[in-house]
Amino acid sequence: MKSSHMVRLSTLFLLCGLLLLGCSGEKTEDNETQPPGGTNPNIEELGLRLLPATVDLTGLTLEMQARVIRGSYLVNGIAGCPDCHNSPSGAYLAGGQELPLPFADVQGFTTVVPRNLTPDAETGLRKTEEEFITIMRTGIDLTDSTADTPQRLLIMPWPTYRFMSLDDLKAIFAFLQHIPAVKNDVRQTFIPPFPLPPVPFPPLGNGDPINDPDNAELGLRIPQFFSSAATDPHAETFFAQFTATIARLTPEERAKVGRGSYLVNAIAACNSCHTDGDGDGNFDDGLLPGSVDVNTATYLAGGVDIGIFLGARFFSRNLTPDPLTGLDLSEEQFLQSIQFGADFRREGHSLRTIPHFPATVHLTLADLHAIYAYLQAIPPVAHEVDIVP
Repeated sequence: MKSSHMVRLSTLFLLCGLLLLGCSGEKTEDNETQPPGGTNPNIEELGLRLLPATVDLTGLTLEMQARVIRGSYLVNGIAGCPDCHNSPSGAYLAGGQELPLPFADVQGFTTVVPRNLTPDAETGLRKTEEEFITIMRTGIDLTDSTADTPQRLLIMPWPTYRFMSLDDLKAIFAFLQHIPAVKNDVRQTFIPPFPLPPVPFPPLGNGDPINDPDNAELGLRIPQFFSSAATDPHAETFFAQFTATIARLTPEERAKVGRGSYLVNAIAACNSCHTDGDGDGNFDDGLLPGSVDVNTATYLAGGVDIGIFLGARFFSRNLTPDPLTGLDLSEEQFLQSIQFGADFRREGHSLRTIPHFPATVHLTLADLHAIYAYLQAIPPVAHEVDIVP
């Protein structure tokens, strides 16, 4: 139903990590292409730099330290969890912001409140690791669900996060268990006036941290679970085209594309803003009506009006490799766009000019290259987008 799309409109503030070109951000010393005297950190180094100063790793095993640091990279970097889960006063991941919805729940609430993710024993994330993984993979709201009426989380971009590897989900949980506890009792209940049950986890697998530590092979499998022929008549054609492209690549190129797919589709949620789910040009998370299935016919082809969040009409760009209407940037231009906000398509403009998007890029250079490689490998879609009408 149409309302099942609208329930997640406010995810834009969390998901615009890839708003116009794959991800967004303020320039930081960590992520400059070649900053004078600087470095390009790897995931572990950047995860450690992004670790809140109040997190104490003393006493943890080396394995647990590595897991927490990787979780820091995911939470504070490409997933951008603080955008929605910091408190209104700025308390780290303590929840409490009110995100509006276009309808009221059965109690009359018209906002969803992101939850306190800190390990506070009374008001924080009181879930086991197993429960946390189930939530992320199926969308089930264990707070509002009953045995007879299971409920789905709203706003939370779990349809994207469900594709994450088991190892990365465990890393996020480990990180959340080791950040400072903040007592902040936020309203949690929101019961929609229509059924929104959780969705079974697709048979994607858990990933292989030993043989596939970058989740490249996992990333290559994700597109086949975007949707099914029952909901999307273009799904089989899309995956066949993608598979044919991958078959022509060298092993190194294939690994890079796979890593990029994993980042784009399992964490960054580029699809949310860059895919028109039902073809009407309005923000709908890129999902087919009444489902959590991606519209593969318009996948990353842009043309979604995100102006509701910017105060003026503004359309997401076509990121596909269509030669006439798609992503016509060189790899170096793409990196400069992401890291420095350079807008090569509108002379004299910046991608960070208000009311565009103020955000923070915290990605390794290798991951940015992987994202570009993936965008060059997806099926092209001819779709001319007038960015600012």
